[in-house]
Amino acid sequence: MDIFHLLSATSTVIVFSFPLFLLSLGWISKVVSRNTKRKPKPPEASGAWPVIGHLHLLGGSQPIHITLANMADKNGPIFTIKLGVRRALVVSNTETIKECLTTNDKAFATRPNLTASVLICYNNTMLGFAPHGPHWRRMRKFVSLELLSNCRLDKLKYVRESEIKLSVQELYQHRNKSKTIGSDKVLVEMKRWFWDLTLNVILRMTIGKRIPSFGNDE
Repeated sequence: MDIFHLLSATSTVIVFSFPLFLLSLGWISKVVSRNTKRKPKPPEASGAWPVIGHLHLLGGSQPIHITLANMADKNGPIFTIKLGVRRALVVSNTETIKECLTTNDKAFATRPNLTASVLICYNNTMLGFAPHGPHWRRMRKFVSLELLSNCRLDKLKYVRESEIKLSVQELYQHRNKSKTIGSDKVLVEMKRWFWDLTLNVILRMTIGKRIPSFGNDE
């Protein structure tokens, strides 16, 4: 009698649990199919190498914007490139850029958490590497009001003017020094000259010091 009751109870449990089992299988299959459905991804530019990705294409003599423009002609206005192990999205369409910078600006405002930025940028506290949040918003407000405002740029106008005069003076002294050695023609790399000029303007505005442009050439 006990065996009969046990078998009947077991059969009753199986009968009632079987529909629940089928429903759970259906729910699991929907979840799996939902996760396996991948959204269409933008095309990836060709020419990537293992480990370094497309960095070898961006480090040549050709300017980066020209290289990216050529990639956009082949792959369309939206494509991806690999910067080492990181994947970067390149957008060259005006309407899409407006959506990225206005409608969905919060999604594109954050920065990846890299070990280099943690060690070099004081645990991601610098403006260019800080993640989107209260600290980043305070930094942006400070920069826009204290560094990039019209009033501040007008007050620091003397720095730009004096730095241009000093850079031209160093260039003239470099020419005279080369002529005394015996060389009638003096070749100057203007790319480095503009780089030193820009760097000295930034240093004068931030820390009040500068570096000589042609002090260690000879």
